[in-house]
Amino acid sequence: MVWKLVFAVAALFNLAVGLPMLIAPAALLEGVGQPVPADLLTTQMTALLIVVFGIGYAMVARDPVANRPILWLGILGKAPIAPLIWLNGGAAALATSSFLLSLGDLAFAALFLLYLLSHKARPAA
Repeated sequence: MVWKLVFAVAALFNLAVGLPMLIAPAALLEGVGQPVPADLLTTQMTALLIVVFGIGYAMVARDPVANRPILWLGILGKAPIAPLIWLNGGAAALATSSFLLSLGDLAFAALFLLYLLSHKARPAA
């Protein structure tokens, strides 16, 4: 099933970003050209949420029908990322690796919405 693959890739995307950011936040931020804050707690808390979302997408990949509502949270979490980066960096942000990476979030948000609109929820028993 193509959709299961999409959700599995979304899970891997989140885990690939979130785990390094959680474990080695300074190295990841430097690697994507972002300043390293003195206090990394906010970065690590953000990373934890990214990892948790990745686990949610893995759950959707396992059973898209039963775990369908998780995708609404994914849309709410992923769609605003690129606009937020742009709003905080203006035109200069467009060339950053953080912005380019955020386009992946935007693509997944669009795919999640496409799935939700094209696959009806199963009726409650």
